[in-house]
Amino acid sequence: MMDKYLVINYIVVEPELVLVGATDNQRWDWDTQDGYSGADAKTLVTVTLKGSLDSKYAIQEEAQFYCALGDPLRKLAMAYVYELFDIVWKIKKARLEETATREQYMGVAVKSNKE
Repeated sequence: MMDKYLVINYIVVEPELVLVGATDNQRWDWDTQDGYSGADAKTLVTVTLKGSLDSKYAIQEEAQFYCALGDPLRKLAMAYVYELFDIVWKIKKARLEETATREQYMGVAVKSNKE
């Protein structure tokens, strides 16, 4: 049986916003094996930071899920939110631009930090 984990497949970086989305590894494999980038695989979860590191106000953190209530991938999408937020904070603190972020993080496997 194949291990299930998330793979980063969606990235948006703007001056006051960092958004990272992820799909499951099986959908990523199907998409990339067919010659696509992986970005077209169904995104199951996104995490977003809104705000500026230079602001006196707190940066807003947000997670969104794109799985139906009975979807077996719902639990997987929710299981890696902490790890996804670690990644978006690294991007934000490094002040990476979108191109550099895509080169570094697109296709990265997201597995538990608990291991």
